[in-house]
Amino acid sequence: MALLRRLLRGTQDFIQRAQRGPYGEASRMLYQFKVPEDLDQWTAFSDSEVGGQSTAALQAAEEPPGTATLTGVFSTEVGEGAHERLRRSGYAGITTKPSQDGPLDLEDFDTLVFRVRGDGRQYIASIRCENWLVDTRSFDVWQAFLFARKGEWTEVEVPMHRFLLTWKGKVVEEVVELNAKRITSLGISLAGGEQLQSQGPFNLGIEWIEARNTRIYTGPEGRE
Repeated sequence: MALLRRLLRGTQDFIQRAQRGPYGEASRMLYQFKVPEDLDQWTAFSDSEVGGQSTAALQAAEEPPGTATLTGVFSTEVGEGAHERLRRSGYAGITTKPSQDGPLDLEDFDTLVFRVRGDGRQYIASIRCENWLVDTRSFDVWQAFLFARKGEWTEVEVPMHRFLLTWKGKVVEEVVELNAKRITSLGISLAGGEQLQSQGPFNLGIEWIEARNTRIYTGPEGRE
């Protein structure tokens, strides 16, 4: 059955790529934050799950409508009930939940675009994808800085080639290609470490996340 599913998926991919043409899609809206169902696709995380003091939440924003805020408190403090294996604290963010439709195929695109409003802090965009070498139960995490301008809504472009393979927050030097055809989740988090962040509240506005093929993208025609 597994082989049949893979053959069927391969056939469907071939047909879809043929329909899209030699360069694929120009852009694809991945996530918006207009209604509660949009926010339900995400889950917040922080070091509080293992005894840290950071918090994180994704909430609908009143102004402007159709946006959300990633809000919480950044802390490097470790509580008395911290997990015995906790060696560092100071992380918080959001990540997409597993989709019933399976992994995202973003092979046609070379850039992720985030419509965000910053608060002066440094953030990181993350891509989690299936591992090329092991099996579908093993995943790689790729990260890149997300430079959100303070107090201003901007479209922040993050080329795929800027994402670096990481392991437990550290860059892996091994040369590995990002498996853009089998992306299992996207995420946004605070850049960890006392050198990058001061302790205290944070607030990142988010309107949408889009994938683009900059070779053929000409503008936001058709965006609702």
